Amino acid sequence: MFPEILEVMEKLPHLNLSGSKIKELPSSINNLTGLRYLILNDCKELKSLPSNIHMKSLTTLDLSGCSSLEMFPEILEVMEKLQTLDISGSKIKELPSSINNLTGLIYLSLKDCKELKSLPSSFHMKSLKTLDLSGCLSLEMFPEILEVMEELLELNLSGSKIKELPSSINNLIGLGYLKLKDCKELKSLPSVIHLRYLAILDLSGCSSLEMFPEILEVNKVLPELNLSGSKIKELPSSINNLKRLRYLKLNDCKELKSLPSFHLRSLKTLDLFGCSSLEKFPEILEVMEEVPELNLSGSKIKELPSSINNLTGLRYLNLKDCKELKSLPSSIRMKSLKTLDLSGCSSLEMFPEILEVMEEVPELNLSGSKLKELPSSINNLTGLRFLNLRDCKELKSLPSVIHMRSLIILNLSGCSSLEMFPDILEVMKKLSFLSLSGSKIKELPSSINNLTELRYLYLKNCKELKSLPSSICQLKSLNYLHLSGCTKFEVFPSIEENMEELTELHLDGTSIRELPPSIERLQRLVSLNLRKCESLVHLPDTLCNLACLSALNLNGCTNLSQFPVNSEIL
Repeated sequence: MFPEILEVMEKLPHLNLSGSKIKELPSSINNLTGLRYLILNDCKELKSLPSNIHMKSLTTLDLSGCSSLEMFPEILEVMEKLQTLDISGSKIKELPSSINNLTGLIYLSLKDCKELKSLPSSFHMKSLKTLDLSGCLSLEMFPEILEVMEELLELNLSGSKIKELPSSINNLIGLGYLKLKDCKELKSLPSVIHLRYLAILDLSGCSSLEMFPEILEVNKVLPELNLSGSKIKELPSSINNLKRLRYLKLNDCKELKSLPSFHLRSLKTLDLFGCSSLEKFPEILEVMEEVPELNLSGSKIKELPSSINNLTGLRYLNLKDCKELKSLPSSIRMKSLKTLDLSGCSSLEMFPEILEVMEEVPELNLSGSKLKELPSSINNLTGLRFLNLRDCKELKSLPSVIHMRSLIILNLSGCSSLEMFPDILEVMKKLSFLSLSGSKIKELPSSINNLTELRYLYLKNCKELKSLPSSICQLKSLNYLHLSGCTKFEVFPSIEENMEELTELHLDGTSIRELPPSIERLQRLVSLNLRKCESLVHLPDTLCNLACLSALNLNGCTNLSQFPVNSEIL
């Protein structure tokens, strides 16, 4: 309990009762006529305040976290000096209309007032700069703004239950931040927005919002517009009036069917990920140098316009899982492009020509696409480091020659129609990983030895592979050779040179009858897997010379009749 103040006390400027267990404040608190700061945050037992407050010197009233407080008192006379009022986390159900008597109020927070159902029918606090109503889960209506409020900079209604914003919101002519994130009941905005100083408009998660309003005036401030997860079906062409827009987020707008032609020169990011109804990407009518990232993954687009090349600064183009995408422009000439992801584009049959050298693309992902061949101009991607063609089941041919000197990883696993691997006509010093597992290749070219730094060679389940070239032993950096399940592979080549780096050799499930005596040249071999080599008849005595061998699997070698003479050494 806080005591009665029986006489006027003009000198006390600061009263801090935060975290105390008081249940009420006496009306005589108004006798603290010089009080400037009244701090009551986290007074969780506080249920009531005096029925009216008239402390004219008060500048800050902090009631945040007063989780039992259900009613805010009347303000019966003008209080010009109160600048900060924080009632966040309280249990109040409404604000009295006399709140407008706080004529000097700058900051009003009602954040997480989950019981708050109504505000005064109108606001006219001309000094207010911040109004935070985020997390007011019961608030269904925002009041009319009956007169111009120039000072309000930030309005946060995130997570509230409001169904619409009144057109008088445009009277907040200085509004810079309008946050409506996760207002799941919000169905409509004013038909026109002309908030020319708006810098952030967040409508993400407004899952009932079907229409975005016209922008009738040029806005040179707004850098970010977030409509992700909303129900909008289209954007108006007047979106181009947002001259400084840098980030346009439309991810998971599952009802979005069309976009206007863009000429937003300041745009940096356009995110259309998960726009599963979007069938057409608009023309880019003028050069846009500033867009480094375009995400269309999971959309329903069928083609990209050739004007995509006007995105001259594009670095990341994500078209992952665009299952309806059938064609790309006949040529790509975006010199800034670094990553092109076309994985899961299961209708894409052709990759475009690369008509000029593009040095900046390190990664190209075409896994799961339907393409049948790669053009020879793929070699113009001179900076390509990662080329992923995994599970391109229709891929029948690669360029007759590959000379991508920067390539580190080439994944062709699951390319079940690929019958031939091309010649490597020049040394490729950087390629360390090559997977052809599950392909239909019958042999590897002898020029495979030009992959001088190859460390991992996967040929698992290459059911048509019959042999390896003798030049395989010239791969001095090879660590791992996987031939498991190559059921037609009968002869392992003679190893004419020491291979000092090979540590694992998997021949399980092959049709080999024997290992060559030169197997002893694999001096660092640690693991040799011959499981279920049912045609294997004998092992060479030289196997005993492999000093590092610690794992030898012969399980299921049902025809093995001869074991090395010095097998006790193993």
